[in-house]
Amino acid sequence: MTEIAIKKYISDARFNKYSSFDEYQKNLVLSNQFYIPLSILEVSLRNAINSYFVNLYGQNWLLNEAQFLQRDALEKISHAKAKLSERRENITHAKLTAELTLGFWTSLFQKPYDKTMRLQTLKGIFSNLPKQEIKFIDRKIVSAQLNHIRKFRNRIFHFEKIINKAEFDTIQNDIDEILGFLNNEVYEFAKRLNK
Repeated sequence: MTEIAIKKYISDARFNKYSSFDEYQKNLVLSNQFYIPLSILEVSLRNAINSYFVNLYGQNWLLNEAQFLQRDALEKISHAKAKLSERRENITHAKLTAELTLGFWTSLFQKPYDKTMRLQTLKGIFSNLPKQEIKFIDRKIVSAQLNHIRKFRNRIFHFEKIINKAEFDTIQNDIDEILGFLNNEVYEFAKRLNK
């Protein structure tokens, strides 16, 4: 690309974050390599959480705004319902589950949900969670990993720089671990598709 095309179509503000056009291209390729595992993780995580909470709180726990949900989660549910209404779609539990952002699902592991996300709940959501004597995993650890993944995912999905960022040096391990905690088949599926 010429410098004129870069300025017009990529913009100086975006391009200035990179040391060179080559680094910009490498960032695009690297971002692309994470699309499949991030997509599988996001869909699998929300469905695992939803499935577990359906068993605990009933088929419409989101529509009925289950009592354990904090105010920010309820606001996200209202916002998702409004978006479905704007599109003139029926507000069903399935559509609401799909409409809610990764931020909603990862927020369920934050400190206000300490009593909800006990070890038994984590085991219900993450069917392949290691035994405590092998590796200690609690809500706080899962929350940190999910927030790390969410920040990384948002950078990719908003076309931001991820290359040469020390904060993402271990991101592949976090993604693999969460996928593995969910289910070995899900982990292998993501690996096979991503090669």
